[in-house]
Amino acid sequence: MATHRENKQENEIWNKAISGDINSIAQLVNIYKDFSFTIAMSVVANNEDAEEVVQDSFMKAFASLGKFKQASKFSTWLYRIVYNTALTKLKRRKSSAISIDQQPENEQDGTTENHGWDLVKDAERKKYVTLALNRLSKEDRLVLILHYIEEKNIAEICEILGAGKSAIKMRLLRGRKQLETELGLLLNHETRNLL
Repeated sequence: MATHRENKQENEIWNKAISGDINSIAQLVNIYKDFSFTIAMSVVANNEDAEEVVQDSFMKAFASLGKFKQASKFSTWLYRIVYNTALTKLKRRKSSAISIDQQPENEQDGTTENHGWDLVKDAERKKYVTLALNRLSKEDRLVLILHYIEEKNIAEICEILGAGKSAIKMRLLRGRKQLETELGLLLNHETRNLL
């Protein structure tokens, strides 16, 4: 979870960005571009479109910085813009086929503490979790990613996705159960292949 210091630091960067400080704007882009891409990708399922959505979203956000009321965190406000921009992109592209199996390329884990088997175990664990996540609906997958990876609370997820608390709680519950089921199926299948 974000600490008070991190929130204060985010606000300082935001305040400088709103006054036009280019370095602060670049900092905000660097901080939020990766997860913005993940959100866009989970909706549009296409690298090129996701990159375009992220660029458009940052342009919209920076053009509207003066309108940001700080009633929520900047990241929550930005991710809501990304999600809505991705939905708009998807509607425009409605006639073309959409693959929900596509995922952004896995990023390298920057840690060097894991060695040998630990690295292999981590890679295998991530592989199976990613495979299981890909089998979920894109809505359930996004809610799980927001909650468990981005550590957003229910209220923040509601704000980002524009959905009610009960709907988000239901998606979270359904997504967890489905993820558990899919992991069980994948691991059972893998075990049978090894025997």
